[in-house]
Amino acid sequence: METPAFLRVSFHFIGALFLCILLGWPGSQATTVRLHNGCSYTVCAKYWVPNSPIGGACSEQGPGGVWSVGVDGGWSAATMWAIANTGCGGQACNTGPPGGVTQFEFTIASSGGNDYYDVSSIAGYNIAMQVVPTNGACPTIICRGQDGGSCPSGYYPGGPDETKACPSGSTDYDVYLCG
Repeated sequence: METPAFLRVSFHFIGALFLCILLGWPGSQATTVRLHNGCSYTVCAKYWVPNSPIGGACSEQGPGGVWSVGVDGGWSAATMWAIANTGCGGQACNTGPPGGVTQFEFTIASSGGNDYYDVSSIAGYNIAMQVVPTNGACPTIICRGQDGGSCPSGYYPGGPDETKACPSGSTDYDVYLCG
């Protein structure tokens, strides 16, 4: 008995889809952002993706805590920050960043084939932040203040735009607080 034509087509489609996923079809790759609390106090870590159904979330992290967040091409103009010396109880998690906080700003899988990222103290500074891509060819960013001396690779008031680029899908990002 011969296999019906619609089943042969379905088997070929499923096989091709599996092969694309296995070989890393563009768009199927996920990136992870890990926020490491290197501070001696608890923080309320937050993220926000504006103009997106992703919205925002928060996670209370004690000293040494790590919050892993899976991100993809829907994360455009996203930001991640932490509120020092506090838990998340009673705080709104689905909102953009307040003024006065150091921010990791990023866009994943932009139309140019790159992730774009920076650490900004433009709207304020509250915690030292270091961003280390797992791909060693991508630039690390360190920001420990609001001037060129303490935030040489970050984006600070009056300083140059220090946005970095890394090929999409080639790295995860480790964000260290108090580092």
